[in-house]
Amino acid sequence: MKQLGFQIEHCRSNCPKSARQWNALLETLTTNLSNLNINEALETKFNPVLHHHLPKICLAGCPNGCSHPDIKDFSISGYVTPLITEVPCSGCDACVRYCLEKAITLDPMKIIIDNARCLSCGNCTSVCPTGTLARGESGWNLRIGGRVGRHPRFATFAGQVLTDKEVVAWIYETILDYLNNGQPQERLTHYIERKNSVLESRTSCSLVNPLT
Repeated sequence: MKQLGFQIEHCRSNCPKSARQWNALLETLTTNLSNLNINEALETKFNPVLHHHLPKICLAGCPNGCSHPDIKDFSISGYVTPLITEVPCSGCDACVRYCLEKAITLDPMKIIIDNARCLSCGNCTSVCPTGTLARGESGWNLRIGGRVGRHPRFATFAGQVLTDKEVVAWIYETILDYLNNGQPQERLTHYIERKNSVLESRTSCSLVNPLT
């Protein structure tokens, strides 16, 4: 059986807590990455290619992290922003009780959302009986550079996108850049660290002397 050269994990399918469904993204991502012949490229860097050399991707339907996405090279988690509609609030308090981040208050029959606390998980929209809270913008949170091992670290936030196509392009281009420019014996997570360090150094120098 041909080795794909990458690993994709995901949370359970059709989870009622999902802010975004990942099934179509999984299929498209697998097809596109298979065209990169990643395993063959890794064989030029590592001999032999072991499990910890493979780029690892995790798809999660919401921010709950059921599949531990933030310890993978690429973390993709769904989000849905709660939208306060014109429908009057009944004051049932369900959204307040179900918000794990304590981001929602009623004042007294008006819903107030603390955006600094809200993780856009969608729990509140699923329990609102009146439709006062509805699903707003939905997309994907992108994080990069997570790993376990001797020097574990959580993935760092890289941005948000709205479409599956943007997720695929981000991962595809990042892995392609690594395959073309990564050093022998250099894992993807270490390449990302090195590249970010160079970029930060250049930014710091330009701030000190804009003419350089």
